Amino acid sequence: MPSAFSTSLGIGIVNLGMLFLVKGAHGAGAETIGWFTALWCVAYFAGCVLLRPLARVFRATSSMTLACALIAALLSAYALFPSLAMAFVVNGLYGFSCALFWPRAMGWLAAGLEGNAISRAYGAYNIAWSLAGIASPYVAGALSERLLPSPVYVGIAIFGANALFVAIASIRIPSPPPPKPVPSGAGSPAAADLSTPLRFPAWIGVFSAYVMFAVFSNIFPVFAKDELGLGESAIGLILLARATTLAAAFWIIGRMSSWQFKRKLILAPVAALLLLDLCFIALEGVAGMVVGIAVSGLLVAVAYSMSVFYGVSGALDRDKRMSVHEAVLTAGQVVGSIAGGAFYQRLSWSWVFILTALILTCCLASQLAFMRKR
Repeated sequence: MPSAFSTSLGIGIVNLGMLFLVKGAHGAGAETIGWFTALWCVAYFAGCVLLRPLARVFRATSSMTLACALIAALLSAYALFPSLAMAFVVNGLYGFSCALFWPRAMGWLAAGLEGNAISRAYGAYNIAWSLAGIASPYVAGALSERLLPSPVYVGIAIFGANALFVAIASIRIPSPPPPKPVPSGAGSPAAADLSTPLRFPAWIGVFSAYVMFAVFSNIFPVFAKDELGLGESAIGLILLARATTLAAAFWIIGRMSSWQFKRKLILAPVAALLLLDLCFIALEGVAGMVVGIAVSGLLVAVAYSMSVFYGVSGALDRDKRMSVHEAVLTAGQVVGSIAGGAFYQRLSWSWVFILTALILTCCLASQLAFMRKR
């Protein structure tokens, strides 16, 4: 839990700080920033797929330690040789390295758990990383206002300390050894897999939720600076409102079981996000946007919790399922960052939400089609 908090804090500070840095120090526009943030997501997606075989080689704690050490080294490389090209290279490798941390930590957390025990464990875990999200936007904004590269320096310290913490803590609390390959076929342990097909509409839901998440995380700060005239710390405060509702929702969901295996409830976060999206087309003023962004945090938490729960319920290879979960939500971030940045720079802020409304409509239709089929 402390390691998840620290990693989330570091990612939140560095990612928003790097966004301000490439805009302020390197003159990047909205579309370039969209590609910059999408690169992190694409690299993380690739890492979740390509690094999955390492789960058979390294313990979870070894993988988590390596991830934090690599990220600290990469950020140090940018601090020594700052440029837009170096920022892109470091950002891609940094995203790839994060795939050594999150899927392994999440798979380890769910080992041997089922039902309400899964919900409680992930509820505590989600609170841990989302609490860091409350602090990190404002910290990143305040640091950037004083010295643009300072979030990078703080990130080096956080990830370096976290690598040391996990390495030392693993001596007292070792993770289980890497799982051995399980043969498939009748009569083998693999035949006991009791996975639920509800994971598929839940994954569609988390994809759509993270399309909106990416728009608010990566494109809204550019819009807020360019058209609303807000400073970095003010933007951080607005994103803090979303992080607060995200953490609160995780706390509530982790203590509830009434939503589990209720098929129609899987549709609720996507439908609600679609309604919220349509409201954003007409919203004017900072106050309305703050409320809307805060509500979006609650809906993202619901979609995320369902994706995790239905992904690991009854599954044997939970590292693999958490890699899929992380890859799917990252794909949503890629779409939201690239398409949102392009639509904002070439058209307008309202057109960004027309685009996301179309995406959410397609996702909701896909969920409904799956429900009817299965």
